[in-house]
Amino acid sequence: MDTIPEKKTFCSSRGVVLELRPVSPFKIDAVRMAKDEIPVPTYEMKVVGGDTFAYPMDEEIAKNQGRLEEWNEYLNKKKALDTERTKNFSELLVWDGVDVEVPDCESTWQKNSEHFGLKIPENPIERKLFYVFNELLGTAEDLGILISQILSVSQIDQEVVDRIRDSFRPGAFGKANGGLSKKSGKVEKQKSNV
Repeated sequence: MDTIPEKKTFCSSRGVVLELRPVSPFKIDAVRMAKDEIPVPTYEMKVVGGDTFAYPMDEEIAKNQGRLEEWNEYLNKKKALDTERTKNFSELLVWDGVDVEVPDCESTWQKNSEHFGLKIPENPIERKLFYVFNELLGTAEDLGILISQILSVSQIDQEVVDRIRDSFRPGAFGKANGGLSKKSGKVEKQKSNV
């Protein structure tokens, strides 16, 4: 006789218990790979024999060639892309991985929120994310732990889960301080601008 598997849950710092469900690893990979990489600026160099080859630029080369503005523009675009990927990744996991009933438009939650000037999204995805992030989770660390537990339920490698969870630990000013690298699938620590 088959037994029903025990439901996996997460308890936020606000004391709210959420039921978790697995998210397809294929869907996770598809979201992570949805945006093309920002191409690294290149510089040309002549080699013995006269041929010219293009090489990826770094900050030092950019300084030497007077192309620091171009390099900084590349870094800003890359940072924006990494931020967008991390946001999409987190939102997918919360959307698919948290089994919660979101109050409807006539609920007390909706009316109370409107009383305090909060605009509750009508789009079902945005509404669920708003509800989970603003009503059920208490800290950035809650989000990191929730995501790591959803990944664990989804049978993602534990080493990857640990790195993702750690990336949501509060850094300077209490913000998450890491992002998921598209190429390696690993969490990369970002430098603080403090």
